[in-house]
Amino acid sequence: MAYDRPRQVDVVHHPGDPPGPPLQVRVGDEVVITLHGSPAYGWTPVEVVTGPLAVTAADMSEGTVRVTVRAAGAGEAELRSMSSFRGDPFGPQTRMWRLLVHVEPL
Repeated sequence: MAYDRPRQVDVVHHPGDPPGPPLQVRVGDEVVITLHGSPAYGWTPVEVVTGPLAVTAADMSEGTVRVTVRAAGAGEAELRSMSSFRGDPFGPQTRMWRLLVHVEPL
């Protein structure tokens, strides 16, 4: 894929969606992630577990998380968030959302 300037890539996850495939971006691109939840099942903030991504903005509302990350360098990265039932810590199963990101050099 050829392009001259950074782009924005949107990733949206709804409850029950299967895991998405690894994402490929280039240095300078922004990835906007929206994890839809509910007041009863809320997501933790999305975190960069490893790799050359930097969180530039984050917002949480009614169980839904939205975060923007920028590809700061080339390499492999991983993003994660957890969703659990807020009404009872021993209640329904906790779910993990995970996204692998391959960042290509310019």
